[in-house]
Amino acid sequence: MGWTGVDFDGTLADYLPSQGNQLGRPLAPMVQRIKTWLSAGKEVHIFTARAETSSGVIAVQHWLLAHGLPKLAVTNVKDSQMTALWDDKAIRVVKNTGKPCYVCAGVNCFSAQEGKILTDC
Repeated sequence: MGWTGVDFDGTLADYLPSQGNQLGRPLAPMVQRIKTWLSAGKEVHIFTARAETSSGVIAVQHWLLAHGLPKLAVTNVKDSQMTALWDDKAIRVVKNTGKPCYVCAGVNCFSAQEGKILTDC
């Protein structure tokens, strides 16, 4: 069946570079989406660079509990069981082509923010 990955900073919780390691406020639409998935029996993992350290994993798991979510797996490892990734930095690529998808949700364009390339779809 597989699992769905949800990025933490900027996807599940708000994030500003100035906040450093401080965990941001929950983003209600994603919190609700995760609750809906879990109610439907789907497996969800939090996919974050914070999983580089055990203290980062523990901090995210405490944050989840404090904001009405269960203690989910927290990882930075993409394995063959991951079926989807929800992330504010991802750019969708058409499988086996190496080319970015330009038709996601009807509109998909790239923008640069602080030297990073992001999608605006």
